[in-house]
Amino acid sequence: MKITPLMHPIPEACRYLGVGRSLLYDLIAARRLVVVKIGTRTLVPAAELNRLANELLAEARAKAAA
Repeated sequence: MKITPLMHPIPEACRYLGVGRSLLYDLIAARRLVVVKIGTRTLVPAAELNRLANELLAEARAKAAA
């Protein structure tokens, strides 16, 4: 049985979204993406990555429809 991670480290989150590290940190600073600190590690919840992807898709569809 394959276990799906609930949290992703920054490099993995970048790969998931297809963006670079700087853009990911910009999204975090703009509070468009919530992260969790566990000790010194910064992790991005999988649910946050999915939420942001859906939000960006909805924004793109709204622009295309306008």
